[in-house]
Amino acid sequence: MAKLPQEKILPFNDTSEKVFDYSKVEPFIGKSSPWREGHDIVTKSDIRHWCEVMRDGNPLYADEEYAKKSKYRGVIAPPTMAQAWSLEPMHSALRQFVNEIEPHPNDPHTQCFMECNKQGYSGVVATEQEQIYFNPIRPGDMISCQLTLHRVSTYDHFTRMGIGRYVDLKYTLKNQRDEVVCEMIFRVLKYKPTQTTWRAYKG
Repeated sequence: MAKLPQEKILPFNDTSEKVFDYSKVEPFIGKSSPWREGHDIVTKSDIRHWCEVMRDGNPLYADEEYAKKSKYRGVIAPPTMAQAWSLEPMHSALRQFVNEIEPHPNDPHTQCFMECNKQGYSGVVATEQEQIYFNPIRPGDMISCQLTLHRVSTYDHFTRMGIGRYVDLKYTLKNQRDEVVCEMIFRVLKYKPTQTTWRAYKG
C-alpha cells in the first residue's frame, strides 16, 4: 500500500474524523415509496427479446402450444425479468443520472441516500441481489412497484471501495390484480470514496 504524505496522516483522536450519525437515517427505515405503475405492459415481444439476449431457450417463454400444456396454461415471462417493467426508460434514466436529477426526492430511500451523501458516504455500488417469486408474470400484465428502505447497517464496513454502510432496498412487485409476483432485496454499499477520505494513523 502506498504511503500517504505525513500531513495527511491523522492521529486516532483527530476531531476531523466524524462518526456516522445513524439517528439521521433511522427514521426512514421501514418506510415505503408510493406504488408506481410500470411504463409498459408485459408483451410477448419483450419476453422474446430478453430470451434472445440471454440465450434462454425455455419453451415456456415462447412456445404457446407447449406452454398451454404446462401448469401455467400459457406463455409466461422469465421470473428474472420481474424488475424490467419497473425501471425508467433508458434515455430518461441516463439523462437523470448525468444531470444528477432525482426523480423521486421524497421517497424514504432517496432521503436516506441524501443523508449518507451529506455525511461523506457519497459513493455507491451494488453488491448483492436476492429475488423471491410468487406468481408468474404473463403477457398483458401491468407491473407496479413499491420500494421500501429495508435496512441500513449500524456500523462501518472497511472495504476495498472505502469505509461504508450497507443499505438494503426491498422491491415489491405486483400485477394489476394486486397479486405479488416478486419480492427483491437489493443491497448497495454507500461508502466514502477512497481518494478523498483514505484514513491512516500515526503512532
